[in-house]
Amino acid sequence: MKSKIWMTAMLAAVMLLGACGNDIDSENRDHGSHEEADEEVRSLDVNLEVPGTAKAGENESFTAHVTSNEEDVTDADKVRFEVLDADGNSLDMIEAEHSENGLYTIDYTFDEAGDYSVISHVDAYQLHTMPEKQVTVR
Repeated sequence: MKSKIWMTAMLAAVMLLGACGNDIDSENRDHGSHEEADEEVRSLDVNLEVPGTAKAGENESFTAHVTSNEEDVTDADKVRFEVLDADGNSLDMIEAEHSENGLYTIDYTFDEAGDYSVISHVDAYQLHTMPEKQVTVR
């Protein structure tokens, strides 16, 4: 009999504490939504430019034009270019620096002919995007 009373009391205490916790969480969520409403909603757009065809052994440029809300992003957290072979194996990952007007550029030389993919991995304003383009190397 004592164990039934003890279990009932524990269950009631857990339910009471759980209900109080939900009220506190919903109050915090309400306050958080007001703060978020004051912040500007950001977009992250990347125009990836790579040559459609290239020659093995020749230097090529890859450029990512990064914009947010139609404005150039000059302070992206990270911009990297990844080169993959036709089987999807990553061959190289190169970090790019901002040059001007939201442009992030690297130079790259393909060693041999084949089909490749180039992906720009862009992180800015707590967003991530990774557009991909194809390159045929002769």
